[in-house]
Amino acid sequence: MKSLRFRVLLLVAGFGFFTAALLAGIMFTSVRGYYVDMTYEKSVRFIERVIEMHPDLWDTYATDPSGFAARLREYILYSPNTGLYLLDNDGRVLASAGEVRGFWNDFKVDLSPVKSALENQSDAPVISNDPDNDRKTCLVAGRPVMRGERTMGWLYVVARSADLGSHTPELLRSYAVRTAVTVSLMTLALGVLLTISMIAVLTRPLTELTRVVEGVKNSGFAESLCSSIVPNCGRDDEVGRLSRTFRETFDRLNLETKRVKETDIRRREMVASVSHDLRTPLTALIGLLDTVRMKGDAMKPEEQRDYLARAAQNAQHLKRLTDALNELSRLDSPEFETHPEPIAIGELADDVVQRFLSTAEAAGLKLELDYPDGLPLTPVDAALIERALANLLDNALRVTPAGGVVQVRVVRDAAGLRLEVSDTGPGVALEDQPRVFERFYQAARHRDLRGSSGLGLAIVKRVAELHGGQAGLRSQPGKGSTFFIELPQGA
Repeated sequence: MKSLRFRVLLLVAGFGFFTAALLAGIMFTSVRGYYVDMTYEKSVRFIERVIEMHPDLWDTYATDPSGFAARLREYILYSPNTGLYLLDNDGRVLASAGEVRGFWNDFKVDLSPVKSALENQSDAPVISNDPDNDRKTCLVAGRPVMRGERTMGWLYVVARSADLGSHTPELLRSYAVRTAVTVSLMTLALGVLLTISMIAVLTRPLTELTRVVEGVKNSGFAESLCSSIVPNCGRDDEVGRLSRTFRETFDRLNLETKRVKETDIRRREMVASVSHDLRTPLTALIGLLDTVRMKGDAMKPEEQRDYLARAAQNAQHLKRLTDALNELSRLDSPEFETHPEPIAIGELADDVVQRFLSTAEAAGLKLELDYPDGLPLTPVDAALIERALANLLDNALRVTPAGGVVQVRVVRDAAGLRLEVSDTGPGVALEDQPRVFERFYQAARHRDLRGSSGLGLAIVKRVAELHGGQAGLRSQPGKGSTFFIELPQGA
């Protein structure tokens, strides 16, 4: 009962039976109407022929009333189911081709339908009383029996063979009714066969698709099955569109599964790195504060200030680390959206450089900015680009020795714009270059005394990705490094 095939088949079979019954009923009604019309016309022709052949019919009756019944029986010799009567003008039975009925003394046939049909010259069948049964009506025909210009009585015919209630078996044996039944059964059979074929055509691809989907579900959405071929994707119909939708759904599911796994791996690495990186400054901070607490009164003022300064330095390092973690978490959030606005990249770079001039001068470094004139406005999120450029500048200033040069450049090419920050520091080792943009990589491998969080370059990479670009590095050990952000046209 839950099968779609069974439900559709049941529906079509029921509709087929209804259609067959309706068709049989229509044809039965048509045959019945034709049979009644034909019988009525036959009865009219019969009675008119009798009157035409026997114009002295009333005189014959008047001569021998008791023997007139035999004459009437002769008229219907070849049609025994036909009732033939002679009536007076009031509808009383004067003579009958059949048996005499005891209620005729008080019985009158209603001749008004017959008279009305004659007056209106109507060909419609006439229904009136059956003289053999005072409680029954049937198909009748009647014509006046004349003597000269005077109507003496009525010749009345009852076509009992048109009584469908008592002669239904004969009617059903007729060719027309048998044809109706045959056509109805053939219609039903063809409808069922067509339905079975239609169901097979419709449900076969759905069954195949269901099998693939159930396989993916039962596998726990394994990548190997999510990438399996979904059948009927090439069809240009509803089934094809449904298959392509599942194909796209599996592709999206596969992609989201990979993202979840990558996010989980990244989360595990981040938790491990964060716990490791937080432990060092926290341990140092706790140790310094415990030392000041335990030896506070015995320590010299200069020594106390030195311990407190080192504690503050570790606290600042913790703050930078937590701020960077918060920023990176915000950028990684699926709900995070950039807010690009057309800005002049050269002027934005100049603003960032101006903020770092005093820091560079204090470290004995030279900070330069170079960008071409006439740069077009670029749609970017100014706050994010400014943050990424500031991270690159901060790293460059920290690794460049006194007397060195840090240069910021905005380069325009066919692919878009590229922001470059070059330094004259020690460069990045070849084995480290593929991993410098990984989270906590620098903090884990190079314990910078100045408190690098190890997340600055990861934030730069994420900002570039949010703008549809990428971050990169060119470096030769001992000759400095150039970190860059590539922004595509229309970023």
